[in-house]
Amino acid sequence: MYRILRDMELVKRFVLLALCASVFVLTGCKKQEIPLTVWVDTGNVDVIKSRMDEFAKKNSSKCIFKFNIIEQNSSKTRNVLFSGHADLPDVFCFTDGQMKELCDKGYLKELSYNKYNVIADCGGERASVVQASMTNGKLYAYPELNSDGYFLYYNKAYFEPSDLNSFERIAEVAASNGKKVSMDLQNSWYLYSFFKAAGLDIYMNEDGMSNTCNWNSKAGPYTGLDVARAIENLARLPGFETASDSKFISLIEMDEIIAGVNGAWNSRRVAELWGDNYAACKLPCIRIAGDDLQMHSYAGFKFVGVSSSTRYPEWAEKVAEWITNEKSQLMIYENTGECPANLKAARSSKVMASPAIRALSEQSEFSHRQIVYKSVWKPAKLFGVMLTENHLSDEELQKELDNLVVAISGK
Repeated sequence: MYRILRDMELVKRFVLLALCASVFVLTGCKKQEIPLTVWVDTGNVDVIKSRMDEFAKKNSSKCIFKFNIIEQNSSKTRNVLFSGHADLPDVFCFTDGQMKELCDKGYLKELSYNKYNVIADCGGERASVVQASMTNGKLYAYPELNSDGYFLYYNKAYFEPSDLNSFERIAEVAASNGKKVSMDLQNSWYLYSFFKAAGLDIYMNEDGMSNTCNWNSKAGPYTGLDVARAIENLARLPGFETASDSKFISLIEMDEIIAGVNGAWNSRRVAELWGDNYAACKLPCIRIAGDDLQMHSYAGFKFVGVSSSTRYPEWAEKVAEWITNEKSQLMIYENTGECPANLKAARSSKVMASPAIRALSEQSEFSHRQIVYKSVWKPAKLFGVMLTENHLSDEELQKELDNLVVAISGK
């Protein structure tokens, strides 16, 4: 009897173990669902969606991916994140000028996935785009684009090469043809061109919450007042029109401008509109206090980062690296005309043939990284509006410059 009972007990244990094993197999085979919210730069949603489809298919044996892809202007990512009105993304795009604040406020996760290959593919640790993606020697973003700057587009049917050296001459040619040249004089990103040409500058302080700015300088060969008058003079030329980014394109569509200062993100559309007459070059000179001075510009990069609060850090890093790899960057170039940060992609024959990319290269000697605190944007915009719509005395204008610098300083 004892032996029978013992055998029955062994059978029960075996059945129990078999049931447990079957439950493990059934549950163990169920794929994990990974929901990830991805913020994609303006105009690139379709490109990134196709890349995410490919990523999901490639990894379908491991997980089921649910991507929530949202269009977000990369230049305004910081503002949206800091507003608290949006759900935090797992992966998001942003421009390099936002790196310090995003790191300081703990929004960015340090990245390790394929880190050394990414750095090598973008030119090594000394490359500007790599330096900009790192803080204290740690990688916090995958470089995506190396073209967040601006230059001069022009319709070569109207201009001789010598015309392109002077903004005033360009406006003169435009006016003589019943057309105009454009630039956004109500945006500090572009106003910087004039002040930097005169040797005046702005930069973020070490505290990360204020700026140093001398745009109101009364010393040196060129004063802040000289620069402000040069901007005023340009705005009042018959062949000039101030135009925002979107208006720049609409003016070309309406055949009202034959040249304009803008960036590579619009190169595809400009090429469509001007066809064989599409051309681009570095910024011209601007006349300040009687001298023709080379206009400078901001040069910047676009990155993709991972939220420090993501629930799926390993997969989020893999997604961020995937949408910034060589193939993705080439697809973005095909879509927008922006220059890849990946060197192999950037050196492809298609990219090297782009007039916009060549213009960025010409302008690079006079380009500088934009590292400023956000207090610059609103007061500079209002100052630009004032310059284009009013005419003040020297005393009044100097006072406005002083007020501008106080506001920009952010202290």
